[in-house]
Amino acid sequence: MPEPIGATPGALTAQAARRHAGRVALRHGERAWTFAQFDEAADRIATGFARRLDAGARVALFMANCAEYLLLQAAIERAGLVRVPVNARSTAHELAAIVADCEPAALFHDRSTADRVAPGPLWTVRVDGDPAFAELAATPIDRAALGRARLDDLCSINYTSGTSGRPKGAMLAHRNWAALYRNMLIDRDIRGDDVLAHVGPLTHSSGTYFVPWFLRGAASVVVEGGTVENLLAAIERHRVTVFTCVPTVLTRIVNHPDLGRFDLASLRAIGYGAEPIPRNTLEKALAKFGPILTQNYGQTEAMMTCTTLSAGEHFVPGTSEPRIGCIGRPYTFVEIVLRDPAGAPVAPGEIGEITVRSDHVMAGYWRMPEETAKVLRDGWLWTGDLGRMDDTGLVTLTGRSKEMLISGGHNIYPQELEAVLTSCPGVLEAAVVAQADPDWGEIAVAFVSIAADSRLGPDDIRAAIRPRLGIRTPKRIEIVPALPKTGNGKVDKKLLREQLAARGIEA
Repeated sequence: MPEPIGATPGALTAQAARRHAGRVALRHGERAWTFAQFDEAADRIATGFARRLDAGARVALFMANCAEYLLLQAAIERAGLVRVPVNARSTAHELAAIVADCEPAALFHDRSTADRVAPGPLWTVRVDGDPAFAELAATPIDRAALGRARLDDLCSINYTSGTSGRPKGAMLAHRNWAALYRNMLIDRDIRGDDVLAHVGPLTHSSGTYFVPWFLRGAASVVVEGGTVENLLAAIERHRVTVFTCVPTVLTRIVNHPDLGRFDLASLRAIGYGAEPIPRNTLEKALAKFGPILTQNYGQTEAMMTCTTLSAGEHFVPGTSEPRIGCIGRPYTFVEIVLRDPAGAPVAPGEIGEITVRSDHVMAGYWRMPEETAKVLRDGWLWTGDLGRMDDTGLVTLTGRSKEMLISGGHNIYPQELEAVLTSCPGVLEAAVVAQADPDWGEIAVAFVSIAADSRLGPDDIRAAIRPRLGIRTPKRIEIVPALPKTGNGKVDKKLLREQLAARGIEA
């Protein structure tokens, strides 16, 4: 069979490095790499990998954000190995489960994660201070040993967050990643003179943004510690033009008490995604930064580029009303159809499950054929997300299919309730889960966090939202200091359900 035509992402980044050789590609703290220096460092590590590991071997990366992560990401691709990113906030148990599942040949970590790395026969290297990493990074380049990857070879195994059950390893080939980067470069405003700040985990979406901006010749800045304070300082110091984050981080930014003392005038674009954005956060961000926000919707199984809501489409036409819950339109090379449980497309405006067909959809779950068969059907990925699509192609999320609850015979979609809750002045975030009830079958329970200077109580919130929600108004509203988050910043509804169960309440 002839070799598939097309370049791998590793080959494309090497080509981009030659084109932009003398420009700064990456900054972390006081360290900086030009494109040529980054390219050489990645090739040295890749050569060391190729000498020690067979093509297709898995390499786990378990570390906080640092330049070494991005160098390893590039080197693993160039050496024809398989990257397994692990969130730095994962517990020792979660790490052990992933290691047992994918059986990596090596595990790279850092000082911040060393306490969760168990001793054993696995080749384990610490990237900060371990002579073994310095030796690997000093390997003389042998280009004949590189370029082992082919388009349809496995490039990464990305584990799901596990918020809806056991984590699963989504298998993404080099072809999937190439399609993802193509989607971004076509449909997103990515410029060569940008300075891109990375504040979210590089093991997740933030690391995904590195390559398309690299291909354009832009500079990336790794924000130390991933904190809001350091992000704001980095924007001012490095004249950052773009950053991306989860809504939780954007909520912290727009409510930061010292936001006004930072010079943020260099910003021209802010991306957000991964979970619904609170209405109050969106309105504050638009008021502070202007119409420069872009939303991105994707899944681990269809990484990043399913739909996007451009800056210009954030408002209902002819009004100043922001589109709440809208995730935009499919990317140019992505097909999306909303379907009923039998698989038939639903009419515009009706709720259906979002299904995706595209070159960036995963090949399946690692060693889980039964789970793969549930979500990949006849060439389509069934996402488990519910939404409505209007007759122009705009998609609005209503929630996860497993989260929908039926109360008194009425279908209730938590995300729609959360959008109304977060429109109340003083509300920062809200999460709605189902609770079994002998009279209603199920009732909606809302967990709400409020601003520090707010005196809102459950009755105040209920009175504010009842005119808009009517019978769908949550029967219980609990005020909490903050909503629990997963390692990648999403609201942890699984933990909320467990907390209800621990109090003797089923949810």
